[in-house]
Amino acid sequence: MLRGSVTTFGLAAGGVLLSGNTAQALDIYNPFSGYRITGTWQDHLDDGSLGGIDYGMGVGTALPAAGAGVVTNIPDNGTGGHTVTITHSDGYRTQYMHLSQFLLANGTSVGKGGIVGYSGGAVGAPGSGSSTGPHVHWHLITPGGTRVNPLNYLGGGGGLPKTSTEQDGVPGPVMWQ
Repeated sequence: MLRGSVTTFGLAAGGVLLSGNTAQALDIYNPFSGYRITGTWQDHLDDGSLGGIDYGMGVGTALPAAGAGVVTNIPDNGTGGHTVTITHSDGYRTQYMHLSQFLLANGTSVGKGGIVGYSGGAVGAPGSGSSTGPHVHWHLITPGGTRVNPLNYLGGGGGLPKTSTEQDGVPGPVMWQ
């Protein structure tokens, strides 16, 4: 009975059941829901990536924080180009790749919806990484360091390959294990 109560609460709070039958409701939203998805989570997995969602948008589009947190900027982050990571109070991190410009300094606190940078992705432009056209790449990272589809945490369904030179905005080795 308790399990049903937790499940009901999690769904009522906007959460989605995740592996391990744990109800999880994160205090994040999809700041890109108004843009067309140009690369799904599955598209990225099929291409050998660890996953991500690409949203087509013009270079210079303001990028709102999916949730409140602390900003870490990673310039020239491998195939992801300029990358901003927002570390949230629950230990989850949202990450945007292919920025044309960072807006906030490392360590700056940002509120949900606060602008953290501007989109990029123009082929060959500084900060674009290996982007094939203007867009932003978005994914969520669990406190344990696993890249996951943020839409699964919002009740929806689902960038570029991660290389050994990319970082997730935390000190330590520059690679996924």
